[in-house]
Amino acid sequence: MDAPGGRNTVIDFWRGLVLVVIFVNHVPGNILEHLTPRNYGFSDAAEAFVFISGLSVALVYYPRLPQGDIFGVFRQCLRRSLELYRMHLIMTGVAIALFSIGYVLSDEVALIEAHGRNMVFGDTARGITGVLLLGHQLGYFNILPLYIALMLWAPVAMLLMRIHMAVAIAVSIGIYILARADILAFPSWPEPGHWFFNPFAWQLLFTTGIAVGALLTRQDVPYLRASFASSIIILGVSFVIMTEGFGLAHGLLWGAFNDLDIIKSDLGLGRLVHFLALAYVLTQLRLGQMVQGTIFGREMMRLGRYGLPVFAVGSILSALGEVIMTLAAVKSSASPHIVGMIFTLFGILGLLILARYLEWKKKGSIAPRPERAVELGLASASGRFPR
Repeated sequence: MDAPGGRNTVIDFWRGLVLVVIFVNHVPGNILEHLTPRNYGFSDAAEAFVFISGLSVALVYYPRLPQGDIFGVFRQCLRRSLELYRMHLIMTGVAIALFSIGYVLSDEVALIEAHGRNMVFGDTARGITGVLLLGHQLGYFNILPLYIALMLWAPVAMLLMRIHMAVAIAVSIGIYILARADILAFPSWPEPGHWFFNPFAWQLLFTTGIAVGALLTRQDVPYLRASFASSIIILGVSFVIMTEGFGLAHGLLWGAFNDLDIIKSDLGLGRLVHFLALAYVLTQLRLGQMVQGTIFGREMMRLGRYGLPVFAVGSILSALGEVIMTLAAVKSSASPHIVGMIFTLFGILGLLILARYLEWKKKGSIAPRPERAVELGLASASGRFPR
């Protein structure tokens, strides 16, 4: 179902739901994280985030290439990357401030050492420089750097698709193979290693999203009985492994990480195949369309329409949640897990209120151009969505 102006509200719904799942997963230790999809399948919200981003980019920009607006597309993607870079620095700066305050109040050293924070607090000059250069990324604050790199790749991928879809996919697969062979990766600095999310590997899923978006400008995703049945089997096997045979086969998950290639940083094939199977099943079952008319569906669509500000505030709230849970653990007898659950619920409510505020504010201004809306993360792409 599309809005009167051509906006694809199904994409809005899935983006909104993914943002909520990301927020829940980024408040470590809260009880609600045990309910998120990553506990029941190989892939998680990161795959959905990247795929939907590629899909939205294609639906907005790909139709402009036949019109000769190549430089316009490059310019818009570059502007989008700069906007994401600015937001990443703001988010990281606020998070560092929160962890600093939390450490002063709690004396809990983990707040300034865990998830890569030790470099910022232990060697501030190098740590901050690394953050500015994207060579150093705090844990839970490393998705936007990946997205920045992918947006720079987007116009190249779309130009290759103008030559032929097979050419774009072949180039993307070739880059992925080089990334998995540890040949292509962005180095970390000042600490040794590479980016947690390797853009050269994750571009394969992003490019797949662009390819699907390009196809959707002409036709819907067809129902194929063999594909649907295979996808159900993949999801079922993944569920059994992730739950370790419903608790009856301890060690099953550990072995699967190596045998089925479900590593996250380099987008293991097991994760990729699982996500594509999940996306195909959800598409064919039309779950997004089914819930659009419900209160839950409308709230998720509203979140999805304001993706970037919601994501940014959610990330900052997740840092605040970690600080509050730490204070609860060291300064009171309250269970940090219960405190985290309560905080997460109120955090979700806060994000819903934020989206309502942004919508109210937008009604008083002139609606932005579709491409500008995507740049700011305020809207989904227009166009058709798989039935």
